Amino acid sequence: MKPPTAAEVSSAFRHLIDPSARISQVQLLSGGCISHAMQIALASDRLGNCTLFAKSNTTSFADNFECERDGLEALAAAQAIAVPQPIAVGTAAERSWLVTEWVQAEPPVQKSFSDFGRQLAELHRATAGNRIGWPRASFLGSAIQPNTAARSWSEFVAQNRIGYQLRWAVDQRLADAKLRRQAEEIIAALSQLLAGRADETSLLHGDLWSGNYLFGYLFSAKRRHREAVPVIIDPAVYYGCREAEFGMLKLFGSCPAEFYAAYQTTWPLAAGWERRINIYVLYHLLNHLNMFGSGYLSQCHRIASEILHSK
Repeated sequence: MKPPTAAEVSSAFRHLIDPSARISQVQLLSGGCISHAMQIALASDRLGNCTLFAKSNTTSFADNFECERDGLEALAAAQAIAVPQPIAVGTAAERSWLVTEWVQAEPPVQKSFSDFGRQLAELHRATAGNRIGWPRASFLGSAIQPNTAARSWSEFVAQNRIGYQLRWAVDQRLADAKLRRQAEEIIAALSQLLAGRADETSLLHGDLWSGNYLFGYLFSAKRRHREAVPVIIDPAVYYGCREAEFGMLKLFGSCPAEFYAAYQTTWPLAAGWERRINIYVLYHLLNHLNMFGSGYLSQCHRIASEILHSK
């Protein structure tokens, strides 16, 4: 789908935000491979003069954007780490849209990753309880992430994470016989492999990697102050073991040692967490196998072997 025209953006914002919306600038942003991303300079009776971020896609993508809005609101409610405020979500101008406040990214400074680690731990601690799953499926990019509740965390991982991805890979003929045997053996041993973790679950971002966190200033009509802070975006939320948050961070996170040290100082993970998070690394590698093809097969073999050797 082609990027929206300025006329389509104006029509959508008048419908979704305010009939008085007047757009002075639309700047297409690079980096998104699924939706069209834009920086919007806007004036309206409702919001005043402000800069907003918007994503658009086909109308079939509306559920994805609604899930992202719900996730941002849930994370914001914990009041532990910053997220961009959702402004509007819906369909207009024959497209689906998600509009949030703009985050002006800045390079990290000396304490940025320590703040990030501490605030992520505070998010997990503030939302700790015994819930597992989420009322609806979420999305890893365009891939569905099932969140059906289960009686135990190991059962949830077996059904909604490793098992779901394995079934998808088999259906797509991307899982060879070796990976299928490995994954089935891991699923059968999940209670043993995940033993030792803390019992409580927490609200998780769910897709936390280097493309989904940044450091910067939050702007909106309701936040006039400027303060560079860690900000997390594009969530795929659910309640689960907080160790699962570190699967994508280990795979594609690029977080330095001070991030992990600050997290551990704030709310330590149970001994053995470095070994257990390989389960969640495998989950995300299987998802990449399913989304992007057989180039990820050898990595799936490798991490599955590591998991099985750790039993």
